[in-house]
Amino acid sequence: MGVSLDSEKDLDVTTLRQMAEEELGVPATLRDYQWEGVAFLYRARGALLADEMGLGKTVQAAVALALLLRRDNGIRRVLIVAPASLTTNWLREIHAWAPSVTVRRVRGRASDREAYYLLPIPVLIASYEQIRQDGLDRIPSGTFDLVVLDEAQRIKNRNSATALACLLLPRTRAWALSATPLENDETELRTLLEFLESDGPVRRVHSGELQKDLDRLMLRRRKSAVRAELPPVLIQDLPMDLSAEQRAEYDEVWTTRTDLVRQHNEDGDTAALLGLLTRLKLVCNFDSSMSVSSKLDSLRVLCHAAGSSARILVFSQFVRTLEAISTRLDLATGLVTGSMPLVEREAAMDRFRGGRAPRVLLVSLRAGGVGLNLGEASHVVLFDRWWNPAVEMQAIFRAHRFEREAPLHVIRFLVQDSIEVRIASILEEKARLFEDVVESSGMAGKAFTKQELMSILGLSTGDLVPVADELGERTWRR
Repeated sequence: MGVSLDSEKDLDVTTLRQMAEEELGVPATLRDYQWEGVAFLYRARGALLADEMGLGKTVQAAVALALLLRRDNGIRRVLIVAPASLTTNWLREIHAWAPSVTVRRVRGRASDREAYYLLPIPVLIASYEQIRQDGLDRIPSGTFDLVVLDEAQRIKNRNSATALACLLLPRTRAWALSATPLENDETELRTLLEFLESDGPVRRVHSGELQKDLDRLMLRRRKSAVRAELPPVLIQDLPMDLSAEQRAEYDEVWTTRTDLVRQHNEDGDTAALLGLLTRLKLVCNFDSSMSVSSKLDSLRVLCHAAGSSARILVFSQFVRTLEAISTRLDLATGLVTGSMPLVEREAAMDRFRGGRAPRVLLVSLRAGGVGLNLGEASHVVLFDRWWNPAVEMQAIFRAHRFEREAPLHVIRFLVQDSIEVRIASILEEKARLFEDVVESSGMAGKAFTKQELMSILGLSTGDLVPVADELGERTWRR
């Protein structure tokens, strides 16, 4: 696994490059490090391409699979699994970088999708949702020779139906593409490595083998290493106080937080804690009437100071927050959320990229965190913080592309004397975990735990422990 095939050892980077340009019509504009990535994928049965966001993982995979299909090496059918929002982008990139390849997207009802799997189409593109529905029932054994997972962290939870369907896909080769293969803890990497071990039964990866397998199967390059002249990302935390209305509402929720956790604890301790944290985070954005916001006031000032030529991406995890901003900012805005049809999302991004308006594009973190190219942005604003620093960095790097010439300004709003300060501290710890495991040989760090959620809320274990009173009824002990 992860080593060159005997018949291909003589194909070095230069030979592969010449073959791709002369025989397959691949444009001669790939950078040297991208050709190295093409060779890495081409030679490997199992490969994790973990390049930093914006380095062209899709392009490298498209060229490598075109080369595999060109040679008589047993690779005749390829399945690419990607988030639904990226399937169109994959189709576009393969047409651009591997024009000789016949490729189709899986579409339609269950019976239509089954026909796609059975037809001799060299490359199919399917969404994770489609594979979750079809993988166990509608894809016969031996259907595909190579399976490529884009944004492969989608299978991080080994017990999910999506991960199980992907792990059981028939394949003799397996590639995983992800700039953030580890988001919370090391078990996520083990699931990815199990997928890459595509020969025979799935092998469970144990702690002692994890770093050895990473060294063998993973290729990761950083922007600073492959293009030092790329303009920097300038990150600034902008502290602010809540408005009087927001502070009164926040303090009311905070002082009654123990009772609120008890009241909503039927669905489990963690769900109740997250529900309360979400309520407090929303108050930090807007008061309950959605009319008063110290963050919105700061955004107005920032937009004015940035000038009329600035293009500003504003990310939030809450769609209702984005909608409130769009009606109250007094500037031309566009909106991109996960619930919008794909064609509407692409139209909103095209208007932001090409026209004089909108100057501000409002994007939900989950919708904008993967696969988008918004390099025209001059500023990125994190209106609120996501639970996962990897998702935030994915969003930021949507604008930090090779084409840009000016620094990218990133402003993270931070409400003082609130849970946002505590969340920021935990996010820094999680970012260090990624640095320890993926970027180096260390294995330190831990996941975002229930205890950390309680710490953010200033709660103790006793606030959640049920006890029986003298009547045997269920009560709660502080």
